[in-house]
Amino acid sequence: MTRSKLNLVYLLILLFASGCGYKPILVGTDYDFSIQVNNSKGDSQINSRIENKLKSLSGINRTFKINLDSNETKNILSKDSKGDPTILEIVINLSYLITENGKVLINRSLSQKSTYNNILDKFELSKSEDFLRENLVENLVSDIINTASSLIQNPIINDN
Repeated sequence: MTRSKLNLVYLLILLFASGCGYKPILVGTDYDFSIQVNNSKGDSQINSRIENKLKSLSGINRTFKINLDSNETKNILSKDSKGDPTILEIVINLSYLITENGKVLINRSLSQKSTYNNILDKFELSKSEDFLRENLVENLVSDIINTASSLIQNPIINDN
């Protein structure tokens, strides 16, 4: 291929890749509400990640308050013949309570889990667990936002 054809191919690839329409889930989406963390207990790292993701909501029409209670467990699902773990699982449990003007609107408990293979390199294992943890938190936040969105469209009060 000549140099000019190669440059044209690179230019076309760049144009197609930039026009694919990729956007992060929470960025660029307009919501009519915001969610403020009122109280959180349990796993502070999980709660902090959830709170940081919820801060990206900046709707002004309604403001919901949320109470978080989370915990994370790591389980061994399988061991090798020596007794060393081979398959592990991360489970994040989250209970949350959404209120508005002192009224309980939603009281829900969720659980997200992911299984993965053990890695001998503990640094790589830690990075892998952080990645999985971030994905699980993203799923939990997505559920919270979907629940709050449904309150806007269909305001059912849950006094549990």
